[in-house]
Amino acid sequence: MEASTQTAASGKGLTELDAADRVAQEVWGLTADEMRRAKVLAQGPRKNFSVANLSPLEILGIHARNDAERRQYAERFARIFRADVERSIAWDRAYQEAMAKLYPNDPMISYEGMPKVQSPVGAADMLNVPRTQIVEKPAPSSQIPARRSK
Repeated sequence: MEASTQTAASGKGLTELDAADRVAQEVWGLTADEMRRAKVLAQGPRKNFSVANLSPLEILGIHARNDAERRQYAERFARIFRADVERSIAWDRAYQEAMAKLYPNDPMISYEGMPKVQSPVGAADMLNVPRTQIVEKPAPSSQIPARRSK
């Protein structure tokens, strides 16, 4: 196969949408043209600059052709993201309710038998270490050192 034929064949693959691309297109609310553009852009420098799971909507927003297009993609992404956060919070609430119903007297984590750690209360609080598991250093001696006379 000639180099130009190979290039055309590989370029054609980038602009064709397979089944996974069509699912992503539907999930992200994109047109076929938007999905093809995102697919091509994802293979350029974006492939090296971004995480592998960047959404096609984010790719299009990053590579928007003007401010209006960028804002439009940002608003679409914000709506989808907010809806996902709402679903996640609803799921967490249902999970917490189920745990309370099924295991009303059992703590999620039992620290029984675990060694205590020496830590200031503030540091333990920041790390979510229960206060029952910390041993504070004794306070410095209450004796005030004598002043030296000059």
